[in-house]
Amino acid sequence: MILPSLMWLMVFSTSSDPDPGPALLGLSVDGEVLHPARMSIICAPGEILDLSSPDGDSWHFTSGEPLSCEGSSVAWTAPVSHGVFRLTLSSADLVQEYAVIVVIEASRWRTPTLNSFPVGLYGDGNSRDDNPDCFIEMNPCDEGVRLSSHFTLGEFLGHVEGPYPQYLSLDLRLLDKLEALINEIGDEYPEPVDIHVMSGFRTPSYNSAIGNETDFSAHLYGTAADIWVEGYPPNNLMDDVDRNKRVDVGDGQHIVDIVRRIEASGGISFGGASAYRWTPLHGPFVHIDVRGRPASWQTQLNLVPDPVI
Repeated sequence: MILPSLMWLMVFSTSSDPDPGPALLGLSVDGEVLHPARMSIICAPGEILDLSSPDGDSWHFTSGEPLSCEGSSVAWTAPVSHGVFRLTLSSADLVQEYAVIVVIEASRWRTPTLNSFPVGLYGDGNSRDDNPDCFIEMNPCDEGVRLSSHFTLGEFLGHVEGPYPQYLSLDLRLLDKLEALINEIGDEYPEPVDIHVMSGFRTPSYNSAIGNETDFSAHLYGTAADIWVEGYPPNNLMDDVDRNKRVDVGDGQHIVDIVRRIEASGGISFGGASAYRWTPLHGPFVHIDVRGRPASWQTQLNLVPDPVI
């Protein structure tokens, strides 16, 4: 059932809201069931999506064209314009909102800037095959759009000073992996935990500015995040996840071990995972990505002496 546009006035959940937990109503996109914590999908302009929910029976879209609707299933054509739109799925007393992100395809981007935003060039700048498949346009009102139970769009935006709109690439499989990590840590760690994203997407320009000379970093393609796990109350520092009363690179390595366990259990994308040490600027953190194959690299000892808590 498609209801009138009055329902479209409902707003997205934002990062200032309490953790909403898993999605109340599950969603399948083109036959693929989304991770229970996922509350977002990505599509191309004008793309036709086959959406279904075993529990939902009412569908509300802020844009695009519903082609057909048969109770728990709907065929929907995305708008030809890019942006962040909303799907509201409901059944009885349950209502679940999904962010529908219509992206800018990489074929529309040919220069070092995108709508005046300083992206830089991928690879040697001569091949479009080096570019990400697409970019997400983000305005200030989109920063708090909830992508999954614990993460919002603005958390993955690159560190680029300047006006909006800004742009980022983001693989939503990364969200699924981070949510699975939170669940797994929660099973063995008594305090409520959250994940802080220290670095998500990076433009080639920013990546070069911070001294990273690689042009194939997973951060450039939105498939990686540098994170630390934080308990309550938050203190902007990795928690003692391995419970040895020290905050050090060992806590990051413990998280890497959990990531490998999650990957082996199936259903989550394989990727790189390595722990990083203390520095004078920040505490330990972990790089996690979804490159499609396991990868790791050597970590080093602490630079800050005796990080005892």
